[in-house]
Amino acid sequence: MGLTRASFNARFKSERTWVILAAVAVLIIVLTTLQWDVNGSQSPYATDVGEIQNALPRWGTLHFTGYPLYTFAGSAWVSFLRLLGVAPASGASLFSAMWGAVAAALLVLLAIELGVPAPTAFLASLVASLTTSVWVYSSLAEVHSLTMALSLATLLLALRFGRSGARRDLLALTLAFTQGVAHQRANLFLAPAVIVLILPKIGVLRRHLLPMLGVTMLAPLTYLYLPLRAWQGAKWTFGEPGTWRGFWTMVMDTKATRVVAAPAGLIQWLARVKGTAQLLDDDLPTPLLIVGLAGVVVLALRGRRRRQGLGLILTALAYWALAMVIWEGRVSDALLAVKLPVAYAAALGLALGAAEVADKWPRLAPATLVCLAAIGAFLLVSHRPRVLEITRDPGAEQVIATVEQVLDEPRPRRPRRPATFMALWGHDYWALTYAQAYRDQLPGLSLVDHNADFRGVLARGERLLTLEKTFYRRPLSWWEGQVGSVALTSAAAGVVEIAREPPLSPSDVPAGPELDLGNGIRVASAGLVKVRDELRLTLYWQAEGAIEQDYSVGVHLVAHDPPRGPSDILQQADSRHPVYGWYPTTRWRAGEIVRDDYLMPIPPGAQPVAVRVGMYLVDWQGQFVNTEWLALPVLVP
Repeated sequence: MGLTRASFNARFKSERTWVILAAVAVLIIVLTTLQWDVNGSQSPYATDVGEIQNALPRWGTLHFTGYPLYTFAGSAWVSFLRLLGVAPASGASLFSAMWGAVAAALLVLLAIELGVPAPTAFLASLVASLTTSVWVYSSLAEVHSLTMALSLATLLLALRFGRSGARRDLLALTLAFTQGVAHQRANLFLAPAVIVLILPKIGVLRRHLLPMLGVTMLAPLTYLYLPLRAWQGAKWTFGEPGTWRGFWTMVMDTKATRVVAAPAGLIQWLARVKGTAQLLDDDLPTPLLIVGLAGVVVLALRGRRRRQGLGLILTALAYWALAMVIWEGRVSDALLAVKLPVAYAAALGLALGAAEVADKWPRLAPATLVCLAAIGAFLLVSHRPRVLEITRDPGAEQVIATVEQVLDEPRPRRPRRPATFMALWGHDYWALTYAQAYRDQLPGLSLVDHNADFRGVLARGERLLTLEKTFYRRPLSWWEGQVGSVALTSAAAGVVEIAREPPLSPSDVPAGPELDLGNGIRVASAGLVKVRDELRLTLYWQAEGAIEQDYSVGVHLVAHDPPRGPSDILQQADSRHPVYGWYPTTRWRAGEIVRDDYLMPIPPGAQPVAVRVGMYLVDWQGQFVNTEWLALPVLVP
């Protein structure tokens, strides 16, 4: 029995209601985990977030392949929200949240197109949106929620064109697919599924080749945004998109040579299978993943929907296979992103399975809805802490606070010199740049990355500073290659000053306890401050002459001074060398003054009386040879 016009309109309105509900529900959920401020997470999910948070408000460009559609649309979105008082980091995350909601709505439409009842499609959409990867990428500034919206739109329009053969559906499909490939090259792996889905109407393509070509050309034209912004002098551009060579490097770089590595043998294949299965289990527990993909297989076995089921199977298999060959020696953002279609396919399969059960056993229809709702509730409760762990990571705030200490340090005896702060290109640099540009922090500080001219910085008489953790990736030898001879000193807790000559003079040393250690080094001053449950120790060492041995630093929090045994040592903050372990004493020059900072938490319930400071060697027999010790009383209010 056919549908009347009135019943068709009623059904359409009902389905449209569920589509809107899915988008709204996902948006509300994502807002509870949204990353509202600058990214501090080191998670592979957040690899490029800081870069995006800085690029979009500047109408800048991103790393390979440039993502011009995302950067142009995202910049417009962020700029509009800034007019309403929304911070750039929040606006960039909201851009992802919006596309996550669109993807949820598209999945409902896709499921309905496959014959799934609207309420079932709605619940399956929530399940997909609550998988770890989809939820994370909808909560922070990344390109992948837009990627999934374009992917789902491609599959939906392929289904519709395969059924209708309408010119409108064909051109819309062409637009979604070509823009998706231009945005993210991995979308090309949808091609086998698209071909299968449109196969009944493949002959129609010949009649519309010219308009299809015109729509297709819109995709590469988006790349003109990259040189345009470079020529306009954008303050944030990646590479050299304003040059002919730089432009084509951005367009043609697919990252394949850097991220794709096929397993070398059976053992590696098995390891990849296991690793990929574990990553997929993080999104959707393996039993649910299997049931969901089985639902897609069941669709392929049904005569009326066999072609659609085959198209979905090809989608899941293509991206599962791609996940198997993406390897950078670690779990990378590329690997996490490429498995997204598998999670969506599994959620869609759960909907198809539920619809099949309800169709064969109508009395079980309510039970299928309850099961899908229970799965969604389980994912909500189990995945939310993990998402918040990433989006609420305080790492960026800690870095910013560390650098702010330098600006707050009093230097009353000498005029304050201009300072240049080097942070490695990546999370720390992006956090500091964002804080300076959009939170009015770090005024007067010149921020540079590791490609700067450091000889020029020092030649201008500026202070050159960096985080102490920078030395793990750029050790002392690297700095010597950059500026020549190097002298180090702490500039604040966690911050190192690099100079060609010792940067401190006696006038920089505050009054404080002194002690000759008896090894050619003296404590010129020592200060101890208690802040909440932490002690902050600042030392000024002075070399009385050339030091022939490398001394380690001992910093002990003690319950009795001197300690009567190991039990009296409550906490230690020893260092292999002074200045966070990076400046051996054999490098010190006669008369050189070196500042050293230590942070020491006070153990809960402890009653410390002093902090003891000294130096020591380990002799050829493995015995400790200690210098004199300076005791600083701990004043507990």
